[in-house]
Amino acid sequence: MADTPESIQLELQPVQPPRRRKQNRQRIVMVATVILVVAAWIYGYISSGTDVAPLVPEVIPDATRVEVSGSLFIGYSDESDEPVGYAAVGEAPGYAGPIEMLVGIYPDGEISGVSIVAQRESPGFFRLIENQEFVLQFFGKAVSDPLQLGQDIDAVSGATTSAEAIARSVRLAARQVSAQALNQPLPAETRPIQIGIPEITIVLLYGVGYVGHRLRNRQWQKRIRWLTLLTGMVVLGFIYTLPFTITMVVSLLSGFWPDWQSNLYWYLMIGGIIFVTTVDAKNPYCSWFCPFGAFQESLAKISGAKVYRPRDLNEFFTWLQRGLAFVAVLIGLLLRRPGVASYEPFATLFDLRGTGIEWIFLGIIVIASLLMYRPFCNFLCPLDPIYEFIAAARKWVREVWRRWQKQSAKA
Repeated sequence: MADTPESIQLELQPVQPPRRRKQNRQRIVMVATVILVVAAWIYGYISSGTDVAPLVPEVIPDATRVEVSGSLFIGYSDESDEPVGYAAVGEAPGYAGPIEMLVGIYPDGEISGVSIVAQRESPGFFRLIENQEFVLQFFGKAVSDPLQLGQDIDAVSGATTSAEAIARSVRLAARQVSAQALNQPLPAETRPIQIGIPEITIVLLYGVGYVGHRLRNRQWQKRIRWLTLLTGMVVLGFIYTLPFTITMVVSLLSGFWPDWQSNLYWYLMIGGIIFVTTVDAKNPYCSWFCPFGAFQESLAKISGAKVYRPRDLNEFFTWLQRGLAFVAVLIGLLLRRPGVASYEPFATLFDLRGTGIEWIFLGIIVIASLLMYRPFCNFLCPLDPIYEFIAAARKWVREVWRRWQKQSAKA
């Protein structure tokens, strides 16, 4: 009789469903993304900084040697042991991050020179400042002058936030020199809370959008949505040019948070998006009042364009959009310049300014918007992956929390 082979028992492991495997891969990518973003932040922070001393002779023309006393630079000439001028650095928040200005002042209190030490603005915005030679207005002013936009300094249309940051940086540096070197302390600068049409509009849009998306009457929901879309396009877009951008995200991650008194809109916009996306897992901005999204949707309404998302290319476009957002954030953090992260055509459309390449890019988007529904939003916008990341992180945290609650209940 033949020997009977011994039976072999195999312990079969449950096979994960495809959706679960996909979710696990996405979470691995999320963890890797966080690690790389933190590494980029650390590298950018360590490598940032500018040696100011070599720039001092530019703002104190008669200085041949410079001594440093605390935060003050003192310029001397070869012919005299008396100071020929003083210099200090002032810093104030701009649109994308702090702007640092080196200001030289003669012993009699006259501003002898102004130099930009560091800035993180979008190239397009700061190009307006440079083209109009904005900083030359400060030359010859006295430290006791207002140095305020709209008073003794002309603003720059289309770059008001950047211009105000430069003016405030100059004022802070002038106050520092006046108090420490000239023994002429100036009164402290007050920072009143600025609330205007943009701030009121964004609060109303959040409120109306929240109520509107909960309506069961589809007809009224559609009407209210178009009302908020057109309001966002006109007020936040064409009038004030204040859309939500990747620059704001990188500024937030970089720690470049502006003064809330004069930048309440920044906090309302970012705070509202993070709060609603985290708590309600909704994206109110893109769906209800994004200015550029409303512009594309208006073109689609005129032409009758429909959503175009080929199934065989869906995965490719999804990861292309995520990749663009990731690279933009990484570059902004590595360089500590949130302004360079932006590739959205918002300023080109709403401010009617941009380079030749930017105009060509906008033209392509306009033509595509007549052929398909929201092409930039669906394929290129860097903000949609940001919302997805927040929503995915929220879901993961909720799963972990529920699992912990179940384990605690069993124990």
